[in-house]
Amino acid sequence: MVKNPKPKTTKPAGGGDDAQVAEIKYPRRTERRKRTRAKILKVAAKQFSEGGYGPTTMQSIADEADIHVTTLFMHFNSKSDLALSIVTTAADELRERAANARGEVGFFDYFRREVRTLVAALKSSAQPGLMFWNTQRGDNELAFAWTAFEREQRNIYAEFIAAEYGVDRANDYRPDLIVSLVLSSIILAHKRWSRAPGKLSLKAEVDACLEIAETAARNMLSPGVAE
Repeated sequence: MVKNPKPKTTKPAGGGDDAQVAEIKYPRRTERRKRTRAKILKVAAKQFSEGGYGPTTMQSIADEADIHVTTLFMHFNSKSDLALSIVTTAADELRERAANARGEVGFFDYFRREVRTLVAALKSSAQPGLMFWNTQRGDNELAFAWTAFEREQRNIYAEFIAAEYGVDRANDYRPDLIVSLVLSSIILAHKRWSRAPGKLSLKAEVDACLEIAETAARNMLSPGVAE
């Protein structure tokens, strides 16, 4: 008697599908993996900020995160991959906040809210992506990560302005010019404060500089300016 072969079950192809199947099949394992990844990002951002990108090693990150270095490499292929993941996560979170704010508040109110969070993070080092911000700007080895984040940040803000004021970025420079203006105001204020942090208030410096930048930006957006 000839036996009929059992039909083969088709497995989903590609890492993305496999990950989705694993997430459905092993929810607790997936949640544990997410927690581990988040912890690694936080530790890496802390070490990059405190010791610099160059001196920080994957082993030192694994040690502080209380995991084996092999586990670290299961999440991130290299130190540069880890650095880019920090800024990619920060950019994704920024994009989500901007999307939620559009239609609910104006860009300048939203931007001030972002700045307040940034100021708090720079003082307390509470959030990995924002904690990483100041180090990226000053570390030449992290220029690649800063460039990637800055590009996304500028695009997210410019799209917000263009949507709110009905401006076509392809034919109008104003959204991108305004983003450069308001971001520069934060950098200038932070530089002044960093020269005398004991005498100056970071919040006061940022508020003062941003007030000037916002006034100029609103004038740029006045009807007839681009005509």
